[in-house]
Amino acid sequence: MPANAQQTALLIANNPFVPILLLWILAWVIMLFGGNALIRGLKSLKGMKWSPREDTPDSHLQKAGTPSMGGLGILGSATLSWIASLTLLLTLLYSAHGPIGFSGWDWVAFHLFLGCVLAHGVLGFADDWSKARGKGGLTSKAKLFGQIVLALLFIFVVQQSLILRSTPAKLDDEYLAFGPFIGLLCFLLIIGTSNAVNLTDGIDGLAAGLSVQVGLVFAFLALETFGTAEVGLFATSVELTWVALGGACLGFLAFNKHPAKVFMGDTSSLALGAALGAGAILTRSVFLLPFIGFMFYIEMFSVMSQVAYFKYTRKKTGEGKRLFRRAPLHHHFELAGWSEWRVVVTFWGINALTTVIGLVLWKIGILRHFP
Repeated sequence: MPANAQQTALLIANNPFVPILLLWILAWVIMLFGGNALIRGLKSLKGMKWSPREDTPDSHLQKAGTPSMGGLGILGSATLSWIASLTLLLTLLYSAHGPIGFSGWDWVAFHLFLGCVLAHGVLGFADDWSKARGKGGLTSKAKLFGQIVLALLFIFVVQQSLILRSTPAKLDDEYLAFGPFIGLLCFLLIIGTSNAVNLTDGIDGLAAGLSVQVGLVFAFLALETFGTAEVGLFATSVELTWVALGGACLGFLAFNKHPAKVFMGDTSSLALGAALGAGAILTRSVFLLPFIGFMFYIEMFSVMSQVAYFKYTRKKTGEGKRLFRRAPLHHHFELAGWSEWRVVVTFWGINALTTVIGLVLWKIGILRHFP
């Protein structure tokens, strides 16, 4: 390889800003330029259109017939950009350094996070497809069962990878670091965040815009930790995957902003939620999670508190009462007279503020790495 070409390869391969920017732009461009074709394809498929639920505000009734399952574009764009960028990066690394000594379990570790995201996308797709075929979607029990299976499978593979990729001297420490308590925490986080994003996806642009913010956070973490010894394949995979997801969500916003031309559906809302929980686990940033996913959790807890309060008051007085006009919380403000755009921008702004606070606390060491 010519000296100048090798220097160029080294510069690109060793500069974290280059692959991060490439991933973001490529995912954004693929989604942006492929969005109209995706919408036409969804419109051509009978039944692939959103229909209002009983608890939908009247202002949303005009959205009936809008194509759903647009999350295929988010996951597809992110995956294609991941493959293209990774291929380029590995080619440059090979040109600059020669063969890369990855073991079989190294490759598993590097692709595990993307596999987790896509597996939840398949679960969401099954739910969307069932709705599109007029079968009402998966039952809540069936969907929860699928989430439980995927969360347990993810935890098992992570644990096995830690064991098999560890040296004998590190085996006990790494195994204990992912013991029963951490395993249970991971299980609850993945299922909880998956449902939180799913509940947030009920108003034009809200979930996609918040996911763009999450993508930017993981891009920041990638820039901050690039080349440091403690960052392994798990964390690198998470950071790069979320950069691709963030870019794809930004492209999706061009079609999902109010008035939306397409909805993401469970196909990507479940996947993005699982990515948020699993990503925080693998990057040891669980304490940062309540800050970067603040509005997702507020939306989820508004539903939980609404249901709990209704059941409590019905048991005590015989008549159930509500804390909010309607849950999730974005519907409460809509029924209070706020426009969709006002709700979305306000929620984006609040989450951006908590994200900045979280990153500052993370940077100065108040928020510790965990688990």
